[in-house]
Amino acid sequence: MDYIEYKDAKLQFVGIRKHFFRDKQYYVTVFQEYFTIGSSKDTQSPKYKIQLKLSTKINWNLKKLKDGVILQSFVFPYQNKFKTLCADPLDLLRFKEILNLKVTYEGIGDTYIPLLQIGKGSSAKVYSAQNVINSKVYAIKAIEKSFLNQTDKGSGLEAYNMEVSILKIISGYSSNFLILREIYEGDHTYYLVTEYLEGQSLSEEIDRAKGLHDKRLPIQNIKVIIAKLLQSVALLHSHKIIHRDLKPDNMMFAKRNDYFTLVLVDFGLATIETLDKYSIITITSRYLFPKCGTPGYVAPEVLTTSVSSKYTTKVDVFSCGCILYKLLTGRSIFNGNSFDEVLRANKKCEIDLKLPMDQHYITEDSIVINQSYFNENLLNQLLRKDPKLRTSARKALQHPFFDQISEYSTSLQASLLSTIKQNNLNFQIQCEEIMSQYNLDEEVINSEILDQELHQIQLPKLKKCNQMCELQSPQNAMFQFFQKEPLSIARSNRLVDLASPRGDFFEGILE
Repeated sequence: MDYIEYKDAKLQFVGIRKHFFRDKQYYVTVFQEYFTIGSSKDTQSPKYKIQLKLSTKINWNLKKLKDGVILQSFVFPYQNKFKTLCADPLDLLRFKEILNLKVTYEGIGDTYIPLLQIGKGSSAKVYSAQNVINSKVYAIKAIEKSFLNQTDKGSGLEAYNMEVSILKIISGYSSNFLILREIYEGDHTYYLVTEYLEGQSLSEEIDRAKGLHDKRLPIQNIKVIIAKLLQSVALLHSHKIIHRDLKPDNMMFAKRNDYFTLVLVDFGLATIETLDKYSIITITSRYLFPKCGTPGYVAPEVLTTSVSSKYTTKVDVFSCGCILYKLLTGRSIFNGNSFDEVLRANKKCEIDLKLPMDQHYITEDSIVINQSYFNENLLNQLLRKDPKLRTSARKALQHPFFDQISEYSTSLQASLLSTIKQNNLNFQIQCEEIMSQYNLDEEVINSEILDQELHQIQLPKLKKCNQMCELQSPQNAMFQFFQKEPLSIARSNRLVDLASPRGDFFEGILE
């Protein structure tokens, strides 16, 4: 066994293993990649050494008190057996916080009470649920294992693993993305526990705005929304992550009536831009589901290039342009009466931006009127058909379109840069896990990360997530066009009253 450097420990506490004749005391010491359980504080021969990885399953035993529920013990695997260790509830809470997203938990029904079914698709359901320990409400996405196993060549399970890996990478950016908190597994289902967002989706806000005088959101709100969208996309791209399904349905507001709380959700189709370059997986395409997204928001190179060709983070920039167009004009940039018609129009990518100016939404800064504004126009920069000529999210943030909302610039820029620095180490650690899973070259990837010059990301001058989506293919074929089936966001289906006992029905909802 390698030498254990106890000064690097993140946490140490005392636990008790209960035995028939005599209980035994142990010291639990938690490190970055494993935890040990030994008879002394600094033993070099601990009785148990458990790796912190998603294949490690941990269960928690809870105890109900008059004033709430506490953690009483945890169960861990060892040599095909399960061992139980009791400890102080506060120590167990701290221990659990460190283990979150590093291991997989079991027994979700012990910790969460389901409240509402807030989304449903053919392979996944989304619930709001209350944590019995801290009484907070979270959203839980339940994904059926059978669906993942049915997809072509195991690509469904691989896509799930990629989604989880990416959610772990971005888990430090709570103001930009839906944050994954815990991962559970049942006999037939995977569960992703995320923050519960109170606001609506941008799609719902667009529908609501149809009742306003201009039948669109106010222009200042549009600028805030697009600025926040580009900030979040710039963060993703600094980590070489491509979302691949940006659209109003996947843009949620953490708080009601607060457009500054916009976050991106649904990373089911997200991928790492450089994954194919360093992978030794024998596949015939550079990405899982290379032709994917939602027709009307897909970059043309996704639809026109061969499955063996590579595209870049610029595909997300094009999607941002489609979203901005819809916000400014009140209509979609690619139209059709059917899925196929919209897809064909999207593939042709014949965009006419010569629209009559109204000096409010359609202006020289936002939409091209003639060639003299070609280099200044934001929409044209976002929607260029050639990705090599298309702007980046970082550069788009500097556009004069955002100049009139300048009072928040300094604080937001400082906040984002600070977040990047604080989470850069965490990002590299998460990348190591992805590289381990996909056999990637760590040194080459980290070199490319440094080349991104994260400190240069600029913020614009600045003055909900209950909907999640699932992977679905009409023909379930590897290289067909994959679209996303939005989960319903109806909130009327109450599953259980908080004051009522959970009963046996809980087993039919969450394992």
